[in-house]
Amino acid sequence: MAGDTTLSENYAFAGVFHVFDQHLDSAVRKVQFAHDERHLLACCSLDGTLSVCRLAPGPPAVLRRLRGHGAGVSDFAWSLSNDVLVSASLDGTLRLWDPADGRCIRRVPDPDGAALLCCAFQPLNNNLTAV
Repeated sequence: MAGDTTLSENYAFAGVFHVFDQHLDSAVRKVQFAHDERHLLACCSLDGTLSVCRLAPGPPAVLRRLRGHGAGVSDFAWSLSNDVLVSASLDGTLRLWDPADGRCIRRVPDPDGAALLCCAFQPLNNNLTAV
């Protein structure tokens, strides 16, 4: 234990904020900080939405919810410059989002309508996404 504190004092969670209240009915599948940014994070949920959150300055807050998928969002990734989010959904679509204003930039359906389970940007070229 650090100093003269007890176990319960070390794990008191004083000052911990919960920013995922908007996803009460469905599981949050993933939480990820933006690249080289300790105050900006996003999460995706099986309710079909993503949330972009700001942790500081001030109290943590949900900046926006990204809505449009017809089923649960199984995965997402930040672009290297944090100006685009890509999301994969059980509805068989991949979407590109502008996290600054929450709009869907592009919707790409799977040709067979299969559920999409994971996605990632190519690290050196944000024009290439693997699903």
